[in-house]
Amino acid sequence: MRTFRAPGRANLIGEHTDHTDGLVLPAAIDRAVMLEADLGGPAIALRSAQADGEVVVAADGSQVPADGWGRFVAAVAAELDAAGREPIGLRGQLASDLPQGSGLSSSAALEVVVATALCAAAEFELPPLELAALCRRAEYRAVGVPSGIMDQAASLVGRAGHGVLLDCGVLTYEHVLLPEDHVLLLIDTGVRRQLETSGYAQRSDELQAALPALGGRRPAEVDVGDLDRALRGVAEVPARRLRHVVTENARVLAAAAAFEAHDLAAIGELFAASHASLRDDYEVTIPELDALVDLAGEAGATAARMTGAGFGGAIVALA
Repeated sequence: MRTFRAPGRANLIGEHTDHTDGLVLPAAIDRAVMLEADLGGPAIALRSAQADGEVVVAADGSQVPADGWGRFVAAVAAELDAAGREPIGLRGQLASDLPQGSGLSSSAALEVVVATALCAAAEFELPPLELAALCRRAEYRAVGVPSGIMDQAASLVGRAGHGVLLDCGVLTYEHVLLPEDHVLLLIDTGVRRQLETSGYAQRSDELQAALPALGGRRPAEVDVGDLDRALRGVAEVPARRLRHVVTENARVLAAAAAFEAHDLAAIGELFAASHASLRDDYEVTIPELDALVDLAGEAGATAARMTGAGFGGAIVALA
């Protein structure tokens, strides 16, 4: 029997930037998906403490459940098969203390823990960011959501007491020390959402409509001072989506520098600007998220903003 663990993540700043190969600053958290498994056999057979029944799929992912979390298991197995993994299965039990639909990447943690176990079963190795990219492809295969690599990467390379400054375009990262005299709080709205039924894909489509205005540059490569000129002639809604992404990339770099300098005032301002941009330009906050951010500030938090895709989920606060 082997035990595997994949943590969830809180994105400190850099929201909706990863799927345009931008910059993000997430941190792995102490909540996770765990898998205890016996390795070997022709199939993948998994039970979950959070759901009834058993998911059974072929070790190469060729059998795909019609719905439910088994889709992610099959998709991970199929992507590993395409990468050259020998189709060796496992039998195990999943458990999680990550709330689903809360913006803490429970689906990515599931993908990572299953991928890690299947790699161990076949003695198959991939570098962490390659495995993260594979899990990202598995998520798209499973639910058709155009997500980025951040969630899986944070789960795989996160380090205690640090954020991960990740460039999703060139796939490089560095660890950023977080303030030791503060804690990160995740405060859940209790509002659940599924990305495939939220406005996530619509926002992505609107953003894609504006990208030709950048002339082939990534949003992360655009100077904020050049943004107004680049947006001339772009329709209002796509322009607002792109404005958020370009300015958010700049905020990620500024936040990483502020964390390194222990400039808590700057971090507070950057978190506030990020939340306002997500509310006004990208339009993914909801009243419950806005109210929690306001309440956190009133209670004395140094910084607070929504975290995750939005449309529900949680806020992250530094206090």
